[in-house]
Amino acid sequence: VDAMASFCCAAGSGASAALRAAVAWCVVAAALAGPAVRGAGAAADAVQAATFPMKEVPTNPNSLLALMSLVSAVLIPFAAIGVMLVLKDKAWWGACYLIGGLITLVWVYTAYIAF
Repeated sequence: VDAMASFCCAAGSGASAALRAAVAWCVVAAALAGPAVRGAGAAADAVQAATFPMKEVPTNPNSLLALMSLVSAVLIPFAAIGVMLVLKDKAWWGACYLIGGLITLVWVYTAYIAF
């Protein structure tokens, strides 16, 4: 703000007058637009009520699911880093085991879900 004030107050600068004109124009626009947007809140509430008619949100009876997702969000990165560090010692075979193992896990999971 100080840099802008010193820039606008520089001697022989037309920026000061332009900035004052822009601020005055914004104040006038806000004053004229005030009454026009006063009732916008009620209209927005009516649109939201029409869009979302549900009054109560159904709850999930399995409340442990949220806790498990938070725990997994913390533990899975640590487990992944541990697996990568163990497989790093195996050089090329470690990368092969990691990629092949992930593909196998996804394949087994989708096969289990399919049946």
